[in-house]
Amino acid sequence: MSKSHLNDVQLIIKMKSNKIKVSIIIPVYNTEKYIRQTVESIMSQTLKELEIIIINDGSTDESMKIVEELALHDNRIQTYSQANQGVSVARNKGIAHAQGEYLYFLDSDDLLDPDALEMCYYKCEEEELDFVFFDAHTFGEDGFTNTPQLSYQHTEKLEDNKVYSGIEVLKMQLQNYVFTPSPCLNVIRRRYLTNCHLLFYPGIVHEDQLFMVKLYLQASKVACIHRAFFQRRLRENSIMTSKFSSHNLKGYLTVTQELLGFKKQAHKKEIREVIDLHLSQMLNAISWQAQTLPPGKRLHLILRFIFQYKRYVSTKGIGVLLFKPFIKQ
Repeated sequence: MSKSHLNDVQLIIKMKSNKIKVSIIIPVYNTEKYIRQTVESIMSQTLKELEIIIINDGSTDESMKIVEELALHDNRIQTYSQANQGVSVARNKGIAHAQGEYLYFLDSDDLLDPDALEMCYYKCEEEELDFVFFDAHTFGEDGFTNTPQLSYQHTEKLEDNKVYSGIEVLKMQLQNYVFTPSPCLNVIRRRYLTNCHLLFYPGIVHEDQLFMVKLYLQASKVACIHRAFFQRRLRENSIMTSKFSSHNLKGYLTVTQELLGFKKQAHKKEIREVIDLHLSQMLNAISWQAQTLPPGKRLHLILRFIFQYKRYVSTKGIGVLLFKPFIKQ
C-alpha cells in the first residue's frame, strides 16, 4: 500500500470515529437545582461520540453558570441562548443546530441511564430504524408527597426483537392504554425527522401529544428495548403536576385541531382510524381533568364537545363536565 493511500485510509477511519452519533438536546429554564445532575448523566454515557446541545430558554437563575462550568471539562457541550419562548421553540432550535445521526430530547431535570444511548444507537443501526423507544421510571423530589400516579411502561406488549411500523405500534399502545407521548423515551434518526418536516408546535403545552403521534404515524421501521433507561423526576409546580388550567385546555384543543388537519390529508385508512382512536382517548381524558375549571369555561368546553367533537367524547364524559358543579367537592 502506498503512503498516500495509507494516509487516505487513516483519514477515513478518523472521520468515522469522529462522527457524531447522537445529538442530545436539552432546553433549560431555571432548573439550577437539577441541571448539573442531568447534564452529567449525559456526559457519563458509554457512547462517547455525542454532542450535548443546551438551549438556554431565558433562564434567570444560575442554571447556565453551572452548564458553562461543566462545558469547561467537556468540549462536547454547546450552549445557545434565546429569550424565553417555551420548550418547543428551544427544541426546534436544538434540532437546527444538531449534526448527529440521531437525536435525543432530554428535559433539564431528568436523568438517563449510562448505557442508554449506546444500546439505542446500535439497535437503530442494526435494524435500520426510524426510531427506537424504551420505558421509564419516575421518582419524586425530596419533600414532594403529592406525586401523581404515572406509568411509563409502554413496551410490555411488544417483542424487543421485532421491527414494527409506527402505525402498528401506536395502535397497539392505544388499544392497551399505554401510549406515552414523551419524546424523552425515543432515540430518533435525524434524517427521518427531517424528511417528515416534523418540529414541535410552539406556544402551547402538551406539544408532545402532537409531535409523538405524527412521529409514529409516518415511521416505517420502529422497535423497542425492554429497559427503563429514562428517569423522570416528579416535582411541584411542573406542567405534569400543576392543576389543570385554561392553558392546558388550549394546548389539548390545538393538538386536536392539528391532528384533524393531518387526518384530512392522510391517504391511508389505518392512519385516520388511529388518529380517531387517539382523539377519543385524549378528549375523554380531558373531560375528567377539566372538572377543575370554573363553571363558565366548563360550559364552553361542553358546547365545543357537543358541536365539534361529539364523535370522540362519550356521553359520560360530557355528563361529568355538566354535573360536576352540583357534586360536593
